[in-house]
Amino acid sequence: MIADADPFALAGVVITEVLQGLKRDVSRLEHYLSQWDMLEPRGFSTYREAAALFCAARAKGVAVTTIDALIAAIALEHGATLFTLDKDFSRLAGITRLPLYVF
Repeated sequence: MIADADPFALAGVVITEVLQGLKRDVSRLEHYLSQWDMLEPRGFSTYREAAALFCAARAKGVAVTTIDALIAAIALEHGATLFTLDKDFSRLAGITRLPLYVF
């Protein structure tokens, strides 16, 4: 991904998830994360899409968190490919049009 020179950005909610799990080196990682471009929700439509993704997943028997649905909605809204190692996103991508980066 980075070697291919694809642009890389983080959603603000992802930064929150990373930082809340840290026990040490917080300021160093904050500095590092602050260097990346940010993808943010564009408004009401983002949250409506997140709810629709959550409901579509639930209807197919796929459990996702509200935060994961929001991350997916932000990625879709920006036309971004989502990089993740989280299997929940793989299951979500299987029932939506969410593109995942496969390495």
